[in-house]
Amino acid sequence: MEVKILEMGKNHIRLAVKGEDYTFLNLLQHTLLEDNDVEIAKYSISHPLVGTPELYIKTKKKNPVNVLKRANERIADECEKLLSNL
Repeated sequence: MEVKILEMGKNHIRLAVKGEDYTFLNLLQHTLLEDNDVEIAKYSISHPLVGTPELYIKTKKKNPVNVLKRANERIADECEKLLSNL
């Protein structure tokens, strides 16, 4: 996965996420939207075969990079719990 910041403000960020598709981005979007600090979390893929996915996050007041890290940590924790129960 290659991540490039396309746009960043005090409470928003837009990223290009090369090498990912709907599977991970849908999970990430869902996890972000569970966070009370997140106002908007959405992604788009201009073309399913050749488009580079873009992720947009807008927070209420928090730093969007920290919110994104927190969401990824929650996903990793859930995966660890699942693996430990197998």
